[in-house]
Amino acid sequence: MSFKPGKLNFKGDKPKKSKKRKEQHDDDDDDIVVPDHSSDPIPGEGKLTTSGVVVMGTETDFKGAVEPGDQLLVTISDRFRNTETVEQRVVNMVLGKTSLNLVAPFSCDVTSPTSFLILKRAPDIEALKAAKQAERKKQRQLEEEESTVTYKVVKQGSGTWKTWETVTERVGAGTSREDMLRRRESEKADRFCK
Repeated sequence: MSFKPGKLNFKGDKPKKSKKRKEQHDDDDDDIVVPDHSSDPIPGEGKLTTSGVVVMGTETDFKGAVEPGDQLLVTISDRFRNTETVEQRVVNMVLGKTSLNLVAPFSCDVTSPTSFLILKRAPDIEALKAAKQAERKKQRQLEEEESTVTYKVVKQGSGTWKTWETVTERVGAGTSREDMLRRRESEKADRFCK
């Protein structure tokens, strides 16, 4: 008789085939749940002290390492109760390399310089998508501007008055910037290219 934890097998028994469960696949990718903060804390550079919601750093670079929405993990020592607890607070705003504000204060002020950890906030996927779309739109506009040439033409007005009219033409894909400048110059009505 062989022994496997949780199951009793007798000599001569054939192993039973396991039944495969049908997995249900959701085609909805919109229901992706992204955690608010990363699960791996990053060690902070330097040390900090606190007074209420104000955090002061020593040899820190809060401006480069911390963003609003990130969390700070600090070991709080309460000398009156003789306890140590690890607390985390959300950063409200970063004021500089050595100072920042928290949304809420720690249970006790940190009076001696203490090491800290940083929990980075998860990126906002919708904002990233919107930024990417804006970048694509800007790129399309730049490509469109590169495929047009603009110049001014003198238009006869009434009497001795003349007016300038701006003309914009589309050019071929192989047209260089020099060719566009020559086109503007050939019109002889551009004030800057005569």
